[in-house]
Amino acid sequence: MKKLLCATLILMMGVVMTSSAQDALDRTIRPGASGVPKVDLPDIQKSTLKNGLNVWLVEDHELPLVAFNIVFQTGSDHDPLDKAGLASMTADVLDEGTKTRSALQIAEELDFIGAHLGVNTNTDGSFLTLNCMTKHLDKALGVYADVLVNPTFPPSEFNRLQEQRLTGLRQQKDRAATIASLAFNKIIYGESHPYGLNASGSEESVKRMTRDDLVKFYETYYRPNNATLIVVGDVKMKDVVAKLDPMLAAWKSDKIPTASLPPTPTIEKRKLYLIDKPSAPQSEIRIGYPALARSSPDFFAVSVANRALGGQFASRLNMNLREKHGYTYGARSGFSFNKQPGPFTASAGVTSTKTDSSVREFFYEIDRTQKDGLTAEELEFVKKGLVGNFALTFETPQQIAGALQNIVLYNLPENYYETYLQNISKVSLDDVKRVSNKYLDTSKMAVVVVGDLKVIKDGLAAMNAGEIVVCDVSGNKLSQ
Repeated sequence: MKKLLCATLILMMGVVMTSSAQDALDRTIRPGASGVPKVDLPDIQKSTLKNGLNVWLVEDHELPLVAFNIVFQTGSDHDPLDKAGLASMTADVLDEGTKTRSALQIAEELDFIGAHLGVNTNTDGSFLTLNCMTKHLDKALGVYADVLVNPTFPPSEFNRLQEQRLTGLRQQKDRAATIASLAFNKIIYGESHPYGLNASGSEESVKRMTRDDLVKFYETYYRPNNATLIVVGDVKMKDVVAKLDPMLAAWKSDKIPTASLPPTPTIEKRKLYLIDKPSAPQSEIRIGYPALARSSPDFFAVSVANRALGGQFASRLNMNLREKHGYTYGARSGFSFNKQPGPFTASAGVTSTKTDSSVREFFYEIDRTQKDGLTAEELEFVKKGLVGNFALTFETPQQIAGALQNIVLYNLPENYYETYLQNISKVSLDDVKRVSNKYLDTSKMAVVVVGDLKVIKDGLAAMNAGEIVVCDVSGNKLSQ
């Protein structure tokens, strides 16, 4: 696979030339763009274990390595509103002990064979990963399967990680960037929507959490029929199935409760939400609102538009706020493409005395992108960047497994990556203008600023950009 992709990358970059061609090269003429290359990835092999677990496998025998990734269709979007952080806490404690192994024994056995096991979660899913050498596959899978099937959620480990989580949450209240991001999500989604909650929880929700809550979450959602196992590397499907069937025989399917998220909130009118951080030398700015889901047909056009606006170093936002005005070390924007509509967010940490000027420049760049879209030159530059970065997605078995994770998690077409470059190439100036007009309406965006109110409030109020709302560090409105 890597040989194929390296060859593809060389073709994309257009660096193959003869010495005579190099001698005749006129460096005063910019090279023309080569055609969009065709990427042929190995077939995804599929099988199903006796317990109902779907297995996807991509063979890659170039190196004696194997990557495993079990993808569960349950993330922090399934957190109960009164127990935010439950999904991530379950993932944290999952590998801290089994019926036959302590956390220390798990770590020692994996370290001895150079393997790595990880458990993590995000908004849309939870993941149990394993990376190991082929010659140690049996030993590594033994630990992996044990953690998956026989976790005990030891009370001592839960208590330790609970205290550790509480310490981290207290520290978050002193970090302006974290305050801004968490308050922004809460303000645009509200407390009745999981996307508005801190995926790590709050001090109150984590204190309220018990070990039994983790066990229940695991028993409810960590089921074979709520998961897909992705395997990439130096292994055959028949060998994987033969090894895993007996190892996972005790892990049974069960009914998975249907979780329905509340409707995505809409913002009718722009407001400026200010959070005081006395004596702060910088202000943290977040601007945006709920936008679109990963399943939207506008995904490719929006990705192209945002890369030009704030998704690369040479973006409009960064060139304006950093390079032209020197207000910040970096300004950026992005769309979170979740199962449900995630937010568009433009952000930067800026010099306090230039907070109002920075917000004004954010509006300027977003507004002109919404109105006019991109230039032909910008569109070509963005596409080249996306094409040039594409092959880097498939350098290792872990990266390939991570790419397949997106297909599984978001139910994308299995040929998604084979057609990715063609879909990027098809994005036109009209497409960019259409989606920019649709998703970049600053008149309905929330503006969250964390900074020294004595320095920034009057300037922001003088902009007349919207109602000023003063909030606490959690994003709750304060009486004024």
